[in-house]
Amino acid sequence: MATNNGSRPPINRPVALWTGLALSAMGIGLAAFSVWALRVTHRDYAEAIQARLPILLENTGITVMYLAPVTYLGLALLGACGIIVAIRGKGFIKSVGEKLNKAVALLIVAGLIGMFFGSHIANKLWAEHFASQGYVECSQPFRMTSKWFTAVWVDSITLCDDRRILKMFGAGKNVSYINSFIEESRR
Repeated sequence: MATNNGSRPPINRPVALWTGLALSAMGIGLAAFSVWALRVTHRDYAEAIQARLPILLENTGITVMYLAPVTYLGLALLGACGIIVAIRGKGFIKSVGEKLNKAVALLIVAGLIGMFFGSHIANKLWAEHFASQGYVECSQPFRMTSKWFTAVWVDSITLCDDRRILKMFGAGKNVSYINSFIEESRR
């Protein structure tokens, strides 16, 4: 992004514009998707807890999206710089280009680091929340669901080893079907 005026190659304005638009759209779109996915997940958890469902499936992989928008904002900033270069028809002066490069790099690196540490913290907070609502986490969720990044929370620890429940999960039954089965058998 930053070079001196004497040695700068000519700017390919259409390429700079389309690249900038693509990066900005990706950054903004991914940030919006992260917020939407987290909102839907929070709503689903709240509804499941309110309904006192016997089994909750926690998507522990989605928690990386809490700080992912920081990285995506770095992409959007990089795209905005490309758009500005395309409109101006020339690159930034060296001092401005260096500051923009640092800002973009800082956002992307901070977001990537934050995604992993934030995910760890968010998973602990969700675990505390589910436990405070009376749920217990099954110790071997992959054995039950055959899914990575899924925690299984139950209202009774006996459900973790119930052969009928394990067979239903093994047969690919949806958790809503399994919950209906459990509620029906408890009547």
